[in-house]
Amino acid sequence: MDFAIVTGWQAMMKSIFPSSIDGDLLKLVHLSNGFRMVSGAKPLQVGDVCKAEANIVSVTNTDAGKVVKVKGHVFRAGKPVIEVISAFLYRGRFTDYQNTFETTEEPDYVVTLESDAAVGVLQSKEWFEWIDESKPLLAGTSLIFRVKSQVSFKDKTSYREVSVTGEIFVRNQMKALVLVGSVDFQQDDSRGNPVVAYIQRHGTPQGLATPLANEGYTLTNASGATIFNAPLTNEPYSKISGDFNPIHINPYFSCYAALPATITHGLWSSAATRRYVENVVAKGHPDRVLAYNVSFVGMVLPGDELNVKIKHVGMRDGNIVVNIVTSNARGEKVLEGSAEVSPTTVYVFIGQGSQEGVMGMDLYTSFPAACGVWDGAVAHLLAVYGFSLVEIVKDNPKEKTVHFGDIKGQAIRRRYIDMTYDTMDKDGNVKTLPLFADIDVRTPKYTFSHPNGLLFATQFAQIALVITEKAAFEDMRMKGFVQKDCALAGHSLGEYSALASIADVLAISALVDVVFYRGITMQRAVERDAENRSNYAMCVVNPSRISKTFTDAALREVVDGLTTSTGTLLEIVNYNVEGQQYVCASELVALQTMTNVLNQTMTNVLNYSRSKRLILLRSEAFRLGVPIIDSLSVDGDLYGGESHSGSIPPVLCPASLAARCPEASTPPPSSPTFRRAGALVQGALMAFFCWPPPWSPRSVSLLKLKPSRGSTASARFMLSAPAFHCLLVAREVAAVAAVAAQLVA
Repeated sequence: MDFAIVTGWQAMMKSIFPSSIDGDLLKLVHLSNGFRMVSGAKPLQVGDVCKAEANIVSVTNTDAGKVVKVKGHVFRAGKPVIEVISAFLYRGRFTDYQNTFETTEEPDYVVTLESDAAVGVLQSKEWFEWIDESKPLLAGTSLIFRVKSQVSFKDKTSYREVSVTGEIFVRNQMKALVLVGSVDFQQDDSRGNPVVAYIQRHGTPQGLATPLANEGYTLTNASGATIFNAPLTNEPYSKISGDFNPIHINPYFSCYAALPATITHGLWSSAATRRYVENVVAKGHPDRVLAYNVSFVGMVLPGDELNVKIKHVGMRDGNIVVNIVTSNARGEKVLEGSAEVSPTTVYVFIGQGSQEGVMGMDLYTSFPAACGVWDGAVAHLLAVYGFSLVEIVKDNPKEKTVHFGDIKGQAIRRRYIDMTYDTMDKDGNVKTLPLFADIDVRTPKYTFSHPNGLLFATQFAQIALVITEKAAFEDMRMKGFVQKDCALAGHSLGEYSALASIADVLAISALVDVVFYRGITMQRAVERDAENRSNYAMCVVNPSRISKTFTDAALREVVDGLTTSTGTLLEIVNYNVEGQQYVCASELVALQTMTNVLNQTMTNVLNYSRSKRLILLRSEAFRLGVPIIDSLSVDGDLYGGESHSGSIPPVLCPASLAARCPEASTPPPSSPTFRRAGALVQGALMAFFCWPPPWSPRSVSLLKLKPSRGSTASARFMLSAPAFHCLLVAREVAAVAAVAAQLVA
């Protein structure tokens, strides 16, 4: 970045010596210097052919002397790459105001016309011109002013001439700027700038840095890593930069100019300081430094020890804004400035499953940007669907009743009746069915319910998450944490949050409509019981917590094995972080089986770097458990540990039970199938009772027997205390059914 000053030095030097400036070269001081990368341009590289242009943007008389400000650009292939602004001071006293002027490009200002009176005031301004008279200017419109001022001075406090030109824009639904007006003001003998005064009084500047709380924090420390020394001679830098001002290299000239010694180039101090900005803030990536501005506030003498302090003070459009101070060993400031660094940032929006009570409420009650998002969503949902999203997030009620009694209620009921979805029957025909088949024109009310609270019902969880993320993003945008043209990612439901937040393609009302419709469709896609509970869920698996050798392949083997053994579809549906985070989906019994297997594997650590067949030894059941017994060898004890004598029969004799289970064909007692089936059932029960159980083994009873047939079939048993499921997997289903019938009796 600093090499741009070398590229444009000649153009800048030519511009600061016009005939209208009567200044002494020996009294010329470099006051400040700034670089800013042009948006979208890549940094200069070796071999680039460049061209520089510069012109004076202001000449002003101050108490310290005459200040000349020069703006230049470095071009590559005809396109600007870097903007350079330097200010120089001719020390002395000057009164030639006829040679002074100033050109200022004001920041964009947003002026919101909140009333018809405000519209009338603006339209009365002679400098304001509305382009399209067919589209009148209305109250509530937000106008964006982009103006440029040129003034020439009459004396220290008044202008000989004022000229202001510019354009006025509004943003359309896609947030693009649309030209709607113009500004044109010319006036002689003025004591102010009425156009700039108006937009500053009624508008808000855009693109300014948002300060951090408590004035920020320091990025450098006292370890001495940011200490360096000025060179003993400035000749090498003069040769490289082309700046041969004699006060830098000749002690006689510096003495003649009443200076204590030769003065180190300000640009050398600037470049040396910027190195620490690159290392400390940009983490060694110079291309991340978008802007760098410094003022030279003290003299640097040969050999001076200098120390750089950097403080993170704010954010601007997602970029880090830092203040920089370089001081000498005597504690005197020699340089101060600021820099803007663009970190590599990706904005990620998460999906369903991350919801929790009162999420987003801290922002809702404290920050206006977030409050605006929540209020918009709440107002729409209450008017159209009859429920309050804030109430659901704050209180997580298990039920919410929407009444259809009055006129508003009837409109809400009609909305529910009109909600439909398309489905395909077994013949491939598409049918349109109502999402709320239990609501008709006579329904007085409708109750939403969920055993864990409505915040965990899909249709409400999805709206709450999307609005929480949208509100948090708008709060971040207001605070300057959001980059322009940033990278984004949305996971599942998070895609809606990403598009609504960054692309801003949906209004709040449309966003909640789409997401509520999506959630209802998903909620109705799964069969549920009378208490609105489904038999399906998702869970997160972290293989690294099981053992160091439990790899991605080991997890896949467990999942595939359980799918084969249980006959229930169990899959890894999300690969989030390799080796650390996977999401599995299945029926509850299969997920609990996997949980038990992985927990037991973690307790008895095995080395999975050597491939071998796993044998399941014991399962636990807490609240919802699924011990799995496959066709294991019956030689010896299947399970270790102590058994509870008297809790289960020591010998199982299914031969006498054929009449009790007519569906099962009992094999002869002497057959291997008979003995193996008995061992399987006994092992299944011992899986519960050998491990210290949290319930009384004698209180367990088998309630339901549902044998099924197949090459690898299963028999399911419902346990009454405390409401578990036991899944026995065996190849000899008939024998297992007969043995289990004895236990039922």
